[in-house]
Amino acid sequence: MHLLFDRRGTPAGELTPAELVELLRFPVPPSDAWLRTNFVATVDGSITGADAASGSISPESDQHHFALHRALCDAVVVAGGTARSEGYRAVDLADWQRDVRAAEGLAPYPTLVVVTASADLDPQIATPAHGTGGPVVVATTTSAPAARLDPLRAAGIEVLQLGADAVDLRAVLDDLAGRGQPRLLCEGGPALHRDLLALGLVDELLLTHAPQVVGGPGSRTTHGDGLEEPVDLALAYVLHADDDALFTSYRTLPEKPVGRLE
Repeated sequence: MHLLFDRRGTPAGELTPAELVELLRFPVPPSDAWLRTNFVATVDGSITGADAASGSISPESDQHHFALHRALCDAVVVAGGTARSEGYRAVDLADWQRDVRAAEGLAPYPTLVVVTASADLDPQIATPAHGTGGPVVVATTTSAPAARLDPLRAAGIEVLQLGADAVDLRAVLDDLAGRGQPRLLCEGGPALHRDLLALGLVDELLLTHAPQVVGGPGSRTTHGDGLEEPVDLALAYVLHADDDALFTSYRTLPEKPVGRLE
């Protein structure tokens, strides 16, 4: 991976694996969560391919980049609709990802947090696709029906009921940070991303520019009502991969004071 720009002043050039980890490591405030969102989009702005999934537009370098961010987070946060359409399961990791986590002093696996007002999920989500996986938490509402919650709990899923008609996203993030999981990676979908931005809860936006054009009605990284005020951003870094994917990181303004969790 080749560093083109780093606002902190790191010289441009090829990065070693250790240097890449240093660049991508989460900055964390003293007590709050740090929420990083991650999307891949084509040059014409679509976050999905013809199959309506993101995987078909994700180049090989993006798959590694995606995996590295998972290796560095405490929890993966995803909307229920995205979890269903993309086939999410408890997060399992490759050996090299577990090695990164061990070196960073993180738990063996990140927690999967599914945000869904309806709690309409298959309890199978608690089981990883391969091998061993991390815990699963479902963040839902106090009005979610017991007929849906009971099978989730029976499968070993922790259920958080925060908010009456809509999930209280701020309370979800506060809960995760309070239990020692402040490094949060949101992987979509667009409606959840929009709501997090509207509440001022996003600290960093990651966007992979995939070198292709697909046309069609593909979604954007946000979906829903317009924001009352545009969210201003500051470019943090730009990376270039051998397959011509570009990786960008933007911080939302004003930036949150941060430190490091050792």
